[in-house]
Amino acid sequence: MDIVKSFTDAFNIYIKNFVVIILATLVAMILSAVTFGILAMPLFVGVMMLFVKAKKGEPVEFMSIFSPIKRFFALFFSSIWISILVLVGLVLLIVPGFIWASWWMFTALFIFDKGMGIGAGMAASKVMVRKNNLWLHLLLIILAGVVGNLGYYVFRIGYLFTCPIAMGAIACAYVDESK
Repeated sequence: MDIVKSFTDAFNIYIKNFVVIILATLVAMILSAVTFGILAMPLFVGVMMLFVKAKKGEPVEFMSIFSPIKRFFALFFSSIWISILVLVGLVLLIVPGFIWASWWMFTALFIFDKGMGIGAGMAASKVMVRKNNLWLHLLLIILAGVVGNLGYYVFRIGYLFTCPIAMGAIACAYVDESK
């Protein structure tokens, strides 16, 4: 796994498709807030899929951010299940929470992109992360969190600009590793 390449690819895709990605992120943020977070997971998976499509050489279209809604239940319940497990891991000994977060970081992408169920998506994500260095994936999650939230802490509204790059880095790593 190459973390620098993931961020570089994400940044290049972001710049090339700036308007579509910013609008998609803005719509995802607004609709997530209006639905009290219920649509957050499918919409943000939709934003990540913009990066996946670009990385695969497919066209990046704004309306495709709504495609993951057809997998709403699998995405919604996987996010709840993984959040609970990671929280339990963090409460118990901290380290298991970080390891589990790393293992399952690609679950939503597997669920939507490959049409997997929750268990299969979690298993595929875990296998891929373990195969490609758990600790680098943990570092990717941490760096994505820092980059994603940097805009919020520096400019507040900057989150709209930094969050897509962070999600894009994870999406680009997913494409590179799932070949």
